[in-house]
Amino acid sequence: MKFHLVPCERTMQQGKVVTETSPLLQNPSIGQATQAIARKAISFEERLIEAEIDTGEIEDTFSWRKLWKYTGPGLLMSIAYLDPGNLEADLQSGAVAGYSLLWLLLTAHIAGQLIQCLSVRLGVVTGKHLAQLIRQYYPRPVSIAFWLITEIAIIGADIQEIVGTAIALKIIFRIPLWVGTLLTAMDTFTFITLQSYGVRKLEALFAVLIGTMAICFWIEMFMSNPDVGEIIKGTLIPVVPRKAFIEAVAIIGAFIMPHNLYLHSSLVMTRRTNNASNSKIKEANFYFSLESGIALFFSYLINMAIVTVFAEVFYSPSEDKPLPGLYDAADVLTNTLGSASRYLWALGLLAAGSSSTITGTLTGQYVIEGFFGKIFKKPWHRLLITRSIALVPSMFVAVFSVNDFDNMGEILNVLQSLCLPTALIPLMKLTSSKSVMGKNFKTNNFWKYISWIIASVIIGTNLILFLEQLNKMRNSFLGYMCGGIYFIFIIYIIFLPIKVTRDPLKIDSISN
Repeated sequence: MKFHLVPCERTMQQGKVVTETSPLLQNPSIGQATQAIARKAISFEERLIEAEIDTGEIEDTFSWRKLWKYTGPGLLMSIAYLDPGNLEADLQSGAVAGYSLLWLLLTAHIAGQLIQCLSVRLGVVTGKHLAQLIRQYYPRPVSIAFWLITEIAIIGADIQEIVGTAIALKIIFRIPLWVGTLLTAMDTFTFITLQSYGVRKLEALFAVLIGTMAICFWIEMFMSNPDVGEIIKGTLIPVVPRKAFIEAVAIIGAFIMPHNLYLHSSLVMTRRTNNASNSKIKEANFYFSLESGIALFFSYLINMAIVTVFAEVFYSPSEDKPLPGLYDAADVLTNTLGSASRYLWALGLLAAGSSSTITGTLTGQYVIEGFFGKIFKKPWHRLLITRSIALVPSMFVAVFSVNDFDNMGEILNVLQSLCLPTALIPLMKLTSSKSVMGKNFKTNNFWKYISWIIASVIIGTNLILFLEQLNKMRNSFLGYMCGGIYFIFIIYIIFLPIKVTRDPLKIDSISN
């Protein structure tokens, strides 16, 4: 069997051909080798993320040792389901509806697992992450619009994370909130230090932080003496109390973050699965999806604990009370569970804010270099500039809004949900494309329809959240005008076909 490979222009660097050949070239027994080689051949210039972890040879049976090698990206991804914005949505859900919305919390995590699996498959199969593929398969003006909206989403998430961390620091150390917002910038330096020790050290830190949240919030749940029967009922019976409609919509809008889809498709490339056989790609998809499911299961347990606590200590079906925010929650817990619960809440909130700030730093790097290429020669240049783009405006807004964060948090949740379609729609279109994913790995029709149904529900709830927020504005005309333009853009990208581009290597001919 002979292969004649013709490199395209993107594989030329300074007059030299830069290529990576697939193991399929040496394995004629694997079917559809032509398609696999064309899909998996990637130039060094496009490979922005170092594959640090060797996942070993393919194994025919399930292996815990193999799962451990793939474990890590899901941990970092799950932080987006545990950031301060989500914690606030949890506590207000329990405070308004008691246990009634636990079923919706579970549904949101299941839907999130499906979306995250699409993100995993995109990164594993193509060897590129979502930002790189949008740059390649969408018109340049559209991809620039995607980047701007993604940066807005990152800034919005950063504000919640910064203020959440500042609130935790105030509860523990009684320092002013504006000082706490400035101190959160130190997380960037923590990230610089950890990056030099490799991805495994970073993943270990996140395992510790998630474990801290789980311990703190579950201790509080047991302290509140919850009704197990009500937990089961709220998880299995879908009910939305009339006065909790906005909180129900907020749960859907707050859990799947747009920038998290970019992050997850990037993180899987830290494992050496690129330029692999079909069997290796299937193995990677399986273990990454399993690891994501486990991470989101623990995320659900943590979020469930918070809903349960405030269903017990605050919810009153016959009384309307002002909803607590992240800071007020500590006082509510102190009055009902004692002073120790105050510090457990603050420690868990601190872990959530710190971890999500670090993932925001990582996401910013991937997004910038994905949309614009490898434009930074030195790592510290990349970190400083990409982090500053999001961190500087975030710090500015956080400092001036920190004392009115409950209202700001609601607006930021709406902002996140509005930005989500611009990441979700390209993800679904790319993973459903044969030219991007190949015949064997593109999303089949059943899961494609399921994912579009989920996307439709999310976009619909986003619209409800947006209209609800507009009704609170003094001058809603500008909001309606901007919102109308944005939703027209969403409809446009739904029907916009992705462009067909040449693969990095073109199979000229195959002969036996």
